[in-house]
Amino acid sequence: MDNEAQGTINRRVAMHIKRRVSGWLTLAVFAVGGAMVASDPAFAKVDVDNLTIGGEARVRYEYRTSVYFGGTTGNLSYATDRIRVNVGYDLTPDVSFFAQIQDARAWGGEITGGAGGQANSGIGAVSSANQTFGANVNGIDLHQGYIQLRNVLVPGLSVKAGRQEIIFGDHRLFGNFGWSQIGNSFDAVRLTHSMPIADVDVFWARIADTGNAGLVGAQGGVALTGAAGAAVFGTRNQDIYGLYVTLKPIPSWTIEPYYFLLQDTRPAVVGNFNTVPQAADQTRSTVGGRINGKAGGLDATAELAWQFGGASSGASQVHNLHINAWAGVFKAGYTFDPVPMKPRVGIEIDYASGSNCTTTCGKDHTFDNLYPTNHGQYSYMDLMAWRNMVRYMAMFDVKPDAVSKLQVNFSIDRLANHLDNWYRANQTAYATTLATNTSSSLGRELDVHYYRTIKEKFKFEIGAGHFWAGSYTNAANLNTVNGGTAGGTNGSGQNWGYVMGSVLF
Repeated sequence: MDNEAQGTINRRVAMHIKRRVSGWLTLAVFAVGGAMVASDPAFAKVDVDNLTIGGEARVRYEYRTSVYFGGTTGNLSYATDRIRVNVGYDLTPDVSFFAQIQDARAWGGEITGGAGGQANSGIGAVSSANQTFGANVNGIDLHQGYIQLRNVLVPGLSVKAGRQEIIFGDHRLFGNFGWSQIGNSFDAVRLTHSMPIADVDVFWARIADTGNAGLVGAQGGVALTGAAGAAVFGTRNQDIYGLYVTLKPIPSWTIEPYYFLLQDTRPAVVGNFNTVPQAADQTRSTVGGRINGKAGGLDATAELAWQFGGASSGASQVHNLHINAWAGVFKAGYTFDPVPMKPRVGIEIDYASGSNCTTTCGKDHTFDNLYPTNHGQYSYMDLMAWRNMVRYMAMFDVKPDAVSKLQVNFSIDRLANHLDNWYRANQTAYATTLATNTSSSLGRELDVHYYRTIKEKFKFEIGAGHFWAGSYTNAANLNTVNGGTAGGTNGSGQNWGYVMGSVLF
């Protein structure tokens, strides 16, 4: 038996063991929870004092000009909204339940009717098979829904099982992406042990499950349907396992080492590996750490992450690419207090490696941003991800009063490797790069934002940004921008703005 065949067998055995462990872990959570509930004499009582009901209604309007950087007009304007309603119930002091449903959509997105026709966008459109645009085919969806058990076996140990948000650090690898009207949530089991000296989090999340032939759909942007699609998918999944430790050695400072294992056994799609986030058929480990804290008016954060493993560049199901990528960030700021309006100035430097080749050299150096909140981390126009990038930013903000803030950011954005693609906040390739490109200059971005909270329940935001396109956006350096035409002869700037209101209840 050759080494390649033996490696394939070893991977399959390892995945079989992981599936069994994941399944038994979930079953154990519910078994322990059931025992805790049944043993508590209060479990059969319904106390409205332990019931919490709340929610959010949020509406946002945005505009953006020159999305193709001069290739075509490419101006956009659109309105979106999000309605969330949540209910929580503490069955016992140590057993609780939380559910949050949401409806997120683009206005006018539920279009029905025949070719060239548009019917009403009322109730009948929500479940229509003819819906052609919009956030939610099924209308209302479950954003979160989980059972939480506290003080399991030992004080301070909690278990959360079900659909939930997972946030670590600055959201750079795991975040809820709250700017998105849909947001991130994970079907996961998470164990947290909180102690005075440290918090330890261990979790398993299933991102994609293709074990049911009825779930066969688009894979990596390529539609696979019918018997052929089912045969390709089999029972292959995308899972991620994680360990995150928050050490608290001194007040106001934390040291946070972590390890994440992304295990994806879905078949790879030729040509998609370096254009989509979390491409199929890879085993990617991320090991890193973060230091964060404050001292007087000074605040600082430093984070470093390294990724290694193997991946397939095509449908051969052979890990022919050696993963070796890294990313880092350093930011610091100083708040002048008790100066009026508490002005803060800060700087930030971000880096994430990119690849100059894949199949031709058998290597992948493109850092994978995993499941982050990229909005605001890498400016607000959502033109950057923590992936093949170098970014320098200066920040300034003031607080006119206790419930408002004015913020101004300016950044210089570049490619880490000029032969890799330009990735935007959703981690897809915003522009695909020609092999003849020699430019790394993406451009410069200026953002101005104003935030205000009224009576603690209403939040108002307004902001605008301008991006001065760099030499990279010249049509001679790239194939397409935003899936459309290439940039203009000299490149073109881009404008963006929004206004948003949120009501909490």
